[in-house]
Amino acid sequence: PPFRAQAHALAPIAMVLKKRKRAEVGGLSAVAKAARRKGSSGANGAAEQRSAAAAVALDANVDSDDEASSDDMGGAAAPASDEEFFETPDEKRVRLAKEYLGKLGAEKPGEDIQQQLSRDVNDQAKRTKVIVEDVKLGEQRIHKQGHRFAVTCVCLSSDDTTAYTGGKDCTVVRWDVETGKKAVFPGSRNRFDCGGHFEQVLSVCLIEPRSLLASVGVDRVVRFWDHRAPHRSTCQDTLSGHTGSITGVVAEADGSQLYTSSMDKSLKLWDLRTKRCVDTLFGHVSGIGCMDMFTKGRPVTGGTDKTVRLWKVDKETHLMFNRHAYAVDAVTVADQDRFLSGSQDGNIHLWSHASKKPLATAALGANHWITALSAVRRGNVVFGGTVDGKLRCWRFGRGPAVGEEQTPGDKGLLRMTEVMEPVSVPGCINAIAVGRKVVACAVGKEHRLGRWYYDRSQKNGLLLMPLSYHEG
Repeated sequence: PPFRAQAHALAPIAMVLKKRKRAEVGGLSAVAKAARRKGSSGANGAAEQRSAAAAVALDANVDSDDEASSDDMGGAAAPASDEEFFETPDEKRVRLAKEYLGKLGAEKPGEDIQQQLSRDVNDQAKRTKVIVEDVKLGEQRIHKQGHRFAVTCVCLSSDDTTAYTGGKDCTVVRWDVETGKKAVFPGSRNRFDCGGHFEQVLSVCLIEPRSLLASVGVDRVVRFWDHRAPHRSTCQDTLSGHTGSITGVVAEADGSQLYTSSMDKSLKLWDLRTKRCVDTLFGHVSGIGCMDMFTKGRPVTGGTDKTVRLWKVDKETHLMFNRHAYAVDAVTVADQDRFLSGSQDGNIHLWSHASKKPLATAALGANHWITALSAVRRGNVVFGGTVDGKLRCWRFGRGPAVGEEQTPGDKGLLRMTEVMEPVSVPGCINAIAVGRKVVACAVGKEHRLGRWYYDRSQKNGLLLMPLSYHEG
């Protein structure tokens, strides 16, 4: 033990001596190389050698404590300063905010910083989930003087003041939600010079950052309209590329890109600045019947091949979910992690990108064909429509259903429960759009993709119901 203690005590001294020896040898060799390289002679060469030797001697006389401290600083990261160590949480937030703003200012010009901040705030808001409670629907109002045939699609403006619909009569209609006034954008079957669609319209999408309305349909053409244009205004531009009926269209929040799904089994990505197709994605083995998107570059599609697919456009890959027994006719995205699908088998599945199995399921039975779904964004409530004209609302969460007693196994179980009685609607519900204050339904006498269920006693039109709920 005494010898071991002495060895431990002498170890630091031995390390310092080794370092000094390496420094001396390295310094002398450097002087010799410099003298040979320069070929110095006489007084100048001697002076350079003397100065180099003096530098080596100065390095050799460094105190062991100084050498140890400098070696530690070079080999490891410097510890946090006293100011950072003793700063409060508020001071830390201010410091991080200043660092973030400084990084933005260094990388981008001043006029782009505000836009980048707005995008970052919106992205962060999308990640925040809310709990929706006390969902209530008001009195129904149906507008049936705009379309002559079944209404197939609907979308709402961000302020819930305007609705846009498309129908099997090839027209697109703009509605004032409060007054019911309408403006019809033209279209006529098999009339190629009508200034609009010459076949059925199957989907519409409002692109507010660019003041555009996009519509698609059986004519395989993407058409762009000025959503503020007067009555009977023709389309501004068109895009072509699909070889089958286009069944869905969605746009990114900033209006930079557009996605279209088609019965030709493909998903196309369009650049709205250049009005060109930049990518075509394949994966479905049969036609794509529906599409929705909430997160940038992550569209969700459902097809007649009974599968639901979550696409990762930047990586050119996708995830497949296949628990339905029949074609998937409706999909909707609730938040960044969860989305839902409805099928002809009467089942609604709640999915997550982290699991191949449904997180929860609501089963209505084979006679209740799910035709439309729309969720409250970032919430836990989804509205669904069926071919028999019933509008239902489900809440997905953990715990027992309303009116049931909690059991030990229900505490962590995720389940879907109906939060209100089914609402009867005068027609097949082909599409649903959920806003902050209103629910809009596209209803018709028949299904949007065919005439399997035709009821002459039903109505074709836009159904509006006031919506109220609380966010927890």
